[in-house]
Amino acid sequence: MTSGVKAEGFFFIKSGLVRSYVQLASGKEQTLRLSGPGDWVGFRDCISDSISHHNVIAVEDTHACYITGVLIEALVADDINFQKEVFRQMAKEWQEMEEHVVSLGTKQVHEKLAEILIVLDNAQGRKNQVELKVTRDVLATFIGTKTETLVRALSDLKAREFISVDKNRIDILNREALYSLSKIA
Repeated sequence: MTSGVKAEGFFFIKSGLVRSYVQLASGKEQTLRLSGPGDWVGFRDCISDSISHHNVIAVEDTHACYITGVLIEALVADDINFQKEVFRQMAKEWQEMEEHVVSLGTKQVHEKLAEILIVLDNAQGRKNQVELKVTRDVLATFIGTKTETLVRALSDLKAREFISVDKNRIDILNREALYSLSKIA
């Protein structure tokens, strides 16, 4: 999906991970959301019959189904279960965005990092092992900090023995400590 292009459909992610982001006037990217299996990407713009307000890129091998606007209209008109699912997906996305805004505005870098590590581990099957499919620069934009600050926070969590880091893999050594730090309910 590309920002500024009319949304003619949306994607249902079957497997993999995609990143939604906006290009800022400064030329930098701001990550809005990481989406994985079961997520709908771009449906809000499609349903509202508007242009896409963000870009989407796969950060790992991803399989997705493209659902056209024509099919969506037919399903919304005829399928009560699809109508309910649209509402569920919209509510899920609103809740995630609200939580992300609160996190950006109130949490410290370590808290945000702990939260995103838990979210990524959950998305990757709760193996207490996060394969980073995005660069540290991208991860920093998602939690609203500079790359250098993110690297220092990773080093601190490693020193506390909450995680271990090996290139693009982060092993979660103390999940309870990360939950506590992240303040996830």
